[in-house]
Amino acid sequence: MKKWFKMFCAVGLTLGLTVAAAQAQTAPKVGDAIGDWIFNCQALSATQTVCVLQQTIVQKESKKPVMRLTLRKLGKEQKLGLVVNVPLGVYLATGIGGKVDEGEQFNLIWQSCTKQGCRAALSLDDGQKTALKSGKQLFIGFKARPDKDAVTVAASLKGVTAGLKALGVE
Repeated sequence: MKKWFKMFCAVGLTLGLTVAAAQAQTAPKVGDAIGDWIFNCQALSATQTVCVLQQTIVQKESKKPVMRLTLRKLGKEQKLGLVVNVPLGVYLATGIGGKVDEGEQFNLIWQSCTKQGCRAALSLDDGQKTALKSGKQLFIGFKARPDKDAVTVAASLKGVTAGLKALGVE
């Protein structure tokens, strides 16, 4: 009986170490691609770090950034948020909206504009989070000028489910 127990414990310990090693290997590192998204972390203080998923959309011809999307936890409740950065010069009065595939449109809220561009954000509800996980593309629309049609930029959602898991968002 003792021999069986020792062997059981040894096998259990080996399996436990193998599972722990596999989990450690699957944890993303800063700069890792998860689908079409990049996993990034930034230290806010000596004891606090924030990690995000980011995707930058560039114009094909000029290779200049058109938009940067960030998925991250926001606020004290740590709800999933979508932050969108676009270049300076957008027409703020018409707002900025988004939708997943052919789903329902949602509006983001302009936050601020700096030399780096203008930022809008939205705390996502469960339905929007589910849509991101199951969707193919996220469309973001805004106007560059009041007399022009809206510019719509498509971003891939490939890797969002795995990326959110890496951020600790289920």
